[in-house]
Amino acid sequence: MEHESTQSLYHSIPYQAAGAAMMSFKPINAIHQHLCAFHNYSHDRSRHVEAHHYCQHRLHDFHQCVIYDSDKEDARLIGIEYIVSEKMFTSLPEEEKKYWHSHKYEVESGLLQLATKPLVPGAAADLAEGPAMLELQKSYGKTIHTWAIDKNPELPLGPPSLMISYTGDGQGPPKDLLRQRVMKWGQDTATKKEIRKGYLPA
Repeated sequence: MEHESTQSLYHSIPYQAAGAAMMSFKPINAIHQHLCAFHNYSHDRSRHVEAHHYCQHRLHDFHQCVIYDSDKEDARLIGIEYIVSEKMFTSLPEEEKKYWHSHKYEVESGLLQLATKPLVPGAAADLAEGPAMLELQKSYGKTIHTWAIDKNPELPLGPPSLMISYTGDGQGPPKDLLRQRVMKWGQDTATKKEIRKGYLPA
């Protein structure tokens, strides 16, 4: 019974608070950017997932992101994405390039957005997006999802999946997913597209 009593502390709030006070979370604390986009399964283009990227810039040409299904405290960790500049992408072996996708359409269409806090005014979010979108427009991502939440919402079952993004109109995501994001964030995709026409190079 003594072992069971000690083990029961593991899930208690005081034990978790003590852990937060005693331990270092430097890799997590280095995250400084939250991007929201949608991913598509490379082997099944009919499946779409909202993806919240929490990113750290390791190098000028290289970002690394952990991906959750939402921005909530109980969000599910569903994958990772590595982002490289166009210059770095072109230097990759041809065999490797097939695992990467362009962010050009995502940025220009307004699908890829900075996910700011609720109290941040839309105009401020648009201003903050300028440098990020100019940087990401000519970048490439390699994305692996380890949790197919649309098929197995409770546990990460099955093999990991290579994910891709959209490269043109009519590929998705479904309109209901876009509407849900507008309701949550108040940032319309079409409006973002028009704003970005003013500063993104053709």
